Amino acid sequence: MILTSFICSRTFAQDIFDIRSVMKFNNDMKIKTVLEKQVKQELANEVMQDNEYNSTGYEEGIYLSNPLMLNGKPLDYGEFNLASTGQLTVHKGTTIAGETTPVPFYAYLRRNGIKLPIPGKERPDTHQTGIDLSEILRYAAPGDHLVIAAVNKKDGAVKRILKLLNVGC
Repeated sequence: MILTSFICSRTFAQDIFDIRSVMKFNNDMKIKTVLEKQVKQELANEVMQDNEYNSTGYEEGIYLSNPLMLNGKPLDYGEFNLASTGQLTVHKGTTIAGETTPVPFYAYLRRNGIKLPIPGKERPDTHQTGIDLSEILRYAAPGDHLVIAAVNKKDGAVKRILKLLNVGC
């Protein structure tokens, strides 16, 4: 029994200090991380659709490349899907210090190019600066679009269209 313990611990020690094994493990982890990033970027590209926005000349302020915030953090398009939850807000930059200002917006679902009526949200709130995603996504199906559009013409550049994917896609 002591001999077995000694042999096992010796083999374990040899494996730990075998530089080739350590390097192979390290390389495998790097490859896995790179592949995970690629998959996440592919999902993000599929979620973020053409924003269908054309400049009107009324825009005011500095617009962020990603004005959507989920629970106070920039929305990660690679993680966004039908099961996403939390408070969705839209922001634009306003000062050199990097402070942001909430933007009033409309949010609605679109299926096959047709706007879907959402019970309780038939009349858009022109002062809405945040929504609970679960209020809207409970009526969504895979492949629908979540459209986020600014209430005011001056904030039009924040328009975003997100394709809704199944969980785990």
